[in-house]
Amino acid sequence: MRIRTEFEAACPPDVAWRALHDPSVAAELYAPFLVMQPERAFPEALTTGTEMRARLRVFGALPVGAQLIRITDLPSTAGADWPRTMRDHGRPLTGPLALLAEWRHEMTISRSRASEHRAVWTDELHIGGALAPLFRPVLALMWRWRGRKLRRLARNWQ
Repeated sequence: MRIRTEFEAACPPDVAWRALHDPSVAAELYAPFLVMQPERAFPEALTTGTEMRARLRVFGALPVGAQLIRITDLPSTAGADWPRTMRDHGRPLTGPLALLAEWRHEMTISRSRASEHRAVWTDELHIGGALAPLFRPVLALMWRWRGRKLRRLARNWQ
C-alpha cells in the first residue's frame, strides 16, 4: 500500500535537499506530539550510510516504539540535477508499527515547473503485510500532517 504526499515548498530545490538531510528537521516533523530521541546523538547530517536508532515518545513521555533509520541517497536519473531521492531503508523495530511486514520510505526533491526558486517535495511510504490495511488510515493522516508541517518549516529554510 502506498501513502503519498506532495507539495510545493517555498524554497529552492537545493535548500529543500539540505533540509531533507538535517536531523533537526526530521526531529521537528511530529513535535510536540511525537518526540524522536536518538539512542546516540544525532549525526551532523543524514547522508548515505547513516544508520541510527531512535525512540518515539508521545509528548516526550509515553513510549510508542523504536525506529531504525538507514539512509541512502539514490543517484539522479539520466545525469540530471533534479529530481533527487533519499531512501530510508530503516523500519519500525518495536511498537505497533513493527507489526508491518514492509516499510519503505522515499523522499524526492524536484524543481518546480512554475519557478526554479521553488521545490516540489514528494514523501512516499510503502507499507505491507496483513495488518497494513488497519494502519493505512492512521499513517495517511500522519503523512498529511508531515506535509503541512514541512510546508510551514520550508518558509524559513535558507
